[in-house]
Amino acid sequence: MRVLITWGSKRGGTEGIARLLGEALQHEGVEVTLLPAREAMRATGFNAAIVGGALYGNRWHRAARRFVHRCERQLRRVPVWFFSSGPLDDSPDREVVPPATQVEILMERVGAQGHVTFGGRLLPDARGFPASAMARKRAGDWRRPDKIRSWAIDIARALPTAHAGVVVPQQGRSLTWLFLHGVVGWALCAAVMGALVFATSLSTALLVHAVLAPVIFVVIARHYFQARGAREPISTALAFVGTVGVLDLVVVAGLIQRSLAMFRSIIGTWLPLALIFVATLATGELMSTLPWKKPIARTDAHI
Repeated sequence: MRVLITWGSKRGGTEGIARLLGEALQHEGVEVTLLPAREAMRATGFNAAIVGGALYGNRWHRAARRFVHRCERQLRRVPVWFFSSGPLDDSPDREVVPPATQVEILMERVGAQGHVTFGGRLLPDARGFPASAMARKRAGDWRRPDKIRSWAIDIARALPTAHAGVVVPQQGRSLTWLFLHGVVGWALCAAVMGALVFATSLSTALLVHAVLAPVIFVVIARHYFQARGAREPISTALAFVGTVGVLDLVVVAGLIQRSLAMFRSIIGTWLPLALIFVATLATGELMSTLPWKKPIARTDAHI
């Protein structure tokens, strides 16, 4: 049986955990392939996977998240385990630290078998803000090799009978749910534009619409991102802009105006589209760090 071990790590601490897991599994007679997340996206032929990510302010390292997003179908076919690296204290030794909400959602998407949080590592000479400031008071290594090896042995014993887990459906992953929000946002913007054209001059209507369109999509995006399993902010922003652009082309330019003149207007078309993208992206990024998300105990933002 071949096990893929992959990780997202900024300062090497999480990579060190992954390599210790690999050594322990190999000692148990398991064939292991170790690859950073960016390279693991091209991996094939593995029978199980272990995916790890450093925690950055309650969020997994971007490379680990992207690996799960892009390899979701492959991961659903095999047994998968997740691990996180973060707390700069001994809390993982004293209690079970649950996965961050974002990680928990990724686990549901691929039917992960389980998750464990290991302590993090912060070197005394860490550079960059806020790592350098944190290093003055909390530098150290809390990764506990014995605990890492013990978890690897547990996985090795489970592998012979392990199978793909149960995937939990998530409303936010639905393409229908995604594009329905884009359509509703477009309809509201169109209604606002129609009312403005009726009530004032075209130039004033275009300017006010350019201001109100991103406000409307902040509300739309907020509702969308509250759904469990909502897509990444950047892909959602692109989907919303694409939906609005296509509907403008087909409905407004094609059926109503019968002209592409609107696409020559920066204020009338391109500025609102750009602001809708920024508003959606910013709303998604902000909501991913809101305090109502399930917290992780004292995670390190630079691992």
